[in-house]
Amino acid sequence: MIFSSYYWGLSLLFAAISAGLTFALGYNTGSVKTKDGSGPNSTLIAGALIVFVIDLLLQRFDFYYVQPTLNGSFFGYWTPLFVASVPAIIVGNLLTGGGAALRSVLVAVLLILVPTVQTAVETVGPGNAKRFADLPQVTIADKTEKMPPTDEQHLVQVTENMAALKAKTVLSSKGNYSTLYKIGNLTLQAVKGHRYYAAPLVPTNSGDTTWTPFFGGRATSPGYVLVDAEDKEATPELHDGFHISLFEDMPFSMNLERFAYQAGYDKGDLDNATFEVDDNLQPHYTITYVTPAFGDITGRKVSKVLVVDVANEEPAIHAYAPGDAAIKWVDRVISEDLVKTYAKDWGIYGQAYSQSGFWAWASIFFDISGQDTMVPAGGNEGTMLSYTKDDHNVWVVPMTSQNSTDHGVIGVLVFETDRNKATFYPGLRGFNHGGSVIQTMFGVKDNAQTKYEIENLELYNIYGHLTWVAIYTRPQALGSTFGAVGFMDASSQEVSDVAYGQDLQTALADYTTKMGSGNGGRVANGENDTVALDGTIWRIAPNGASYRFQLIGDAKHYFDVTTQVYQGTPLLRDGDHVSGNYMDTHQALSSVRALQLVGNGPDVAAAKAADKK
Repeated sequence: MIFSSYYWGLSLLFAAISAGLTFALGYNTGSVKTKDGSGPNSTLIAGALIVFVIDLLLQRFDFYYVQPTLNGSFFGYWTPLFVASVPAIIVGNLLTGGGAALRSVLVAVLLILVPTVQTAVETVGPGNAKRFADLPQVTIADKTEKMPPTDEQHLVQVTENMAALKAKTVLSSKGNYSTLYKIGNLTLQAVKGHRYYAAPLVPTNSGDTTWTPFFGGRATSPGYVLVDAEDKEATPELHDGFHISLFEDMPFSMNLERFAYQAGYDKGDLDNATFEVDDNLQPHYTITYVTPAFGDITGRKVSKVLVVDVANEEPAIHAYAPGDAAIKWVDRVISEDLVKTYAKDWGIYGQAYSQSGFWAWASIFFDISGQDTMVPAGGNEGTMLSYTKDDHNVWVVPMTSQNSTDHGVIGVLVFETDRNKATFYPGLRGFNHGGSVIQTMFGVKDNAQTKYEIENLELYNIYGHLTWVAIYTRPQALGSTFGAVGFMDASSQEVSDVAYGQDLQTALADYTTKMGSGNGGRVANGENDTVALDGTIWRIAPNGASYRFQLIGDAKHYFDVTTQVYQGTPLLRDGDHVSGNYMDTHQALSSVRALQLVGNGPDVAAAKAADKK
């Protein structure tokens, strides 16, 4: 704080204002007049000088540690003005024996009243409600539309706790790293289309974490770890040879947000500080710079995306507009917290009732009525990025009513993560979210013995079906380990409908089988239409609750069929001629939706011919 050269000018200015306010509060007040009553005595002047020193220290503390956002009332300087007023009021009243009480009250009222009025002007009423609701730029999709399809072959199977356990093992794989560093915050991200968790190595010894930055220096870290988020068997990677000198939770000159604040980004919130690596595996921190949307006092809008290059010992900061092609590799421009704020504002104030008149708005604002409103579903679903087939990522937010006992979804909001843009899908409704879904998926028969816990629950569009995907894990002291993955059609919350497997392909095969057999009467849709099949069975064999076969001349497809689809399935033999249709999942394994026997195989046909003779 003392050694930093930043904000000394503002600190001196407001310390002088504090001293001047002390002087003004005591001037011409009886106990601090000169004997002839002509002006202030030396006590008041001394008091003002003391307040100058006290407030200078307070201002330095405020600018260095608190880092106030310089926006809002009094041209953005409400916070330092408040810090200047407190010691002035206290000392001014001590010097005057309470004689400055009325003047102090006027100062306090001014400090409180001005921002209160400004905030009210920018927030009260249906017109302002509409402005807040319009901030996320939500487009309403047609009721028949589906959310973007998920790339089922690149699902995130490794949870953050699993990644933490893997990252700690790689830390001890080289030299004395484990004695000098710990693993920082892990962040899910895409690198060249593949999903990883990345985290910097963070210094742990007090000489590096306290004393070096205390005197204005920076200790460095040699690099970061990458943990594969798609493949639970992949070995975590250690990338070193760098000189990372900024961290999210370090004090003094090694603090990331302080570095950005002192670089001039002090008029908004430094949101969503995240460690990310680009497609060339170079380390960066990304920060979303959020400023007030209305009147420089309320609302939240993304002004800039800050990218801090930390590959070298002297970090460099760059600012970009949201959606800039140069930062296409940045996964989180719109943060999870900002998405939830936007979703709540739009769900409550973006509907017709709250904008119909002042009293309607007031009944919503004061929680008298919840008519025509919706809010983001509680729980953790949607907090992991959903990666789509066109290789970008979105936030998926199920929306529900404000009734705390209601677990029903009445629509799904999908937010782009690289820009302020969202789509609401009103047709995706009529299913449950949260705890009840976890209970159903936990109760699947295959989990009865192991009783793996569900650590992640996400809502995806898989094979054209709105699907809950759960990652089952076993907690450990240092994290957790993978147990299984489960799929459940969101519109059919039955334990028997949960597809479960100890690897992704097994679970997907089970899921396609359940959908192929009708899964409660639902049909394939969208990008997974039914396709005709007709041919001769080359090989057929039992495969769990279904039978798997391949047709002569089609080496690219395997077909699963159950007795629910065709009751005569157990009687089918190699060489039988069959026809029907299957659900095209664009994978080698497909589920048969309809099947019929056209003709028996040659052995049976020969036997029948011999019998006739």
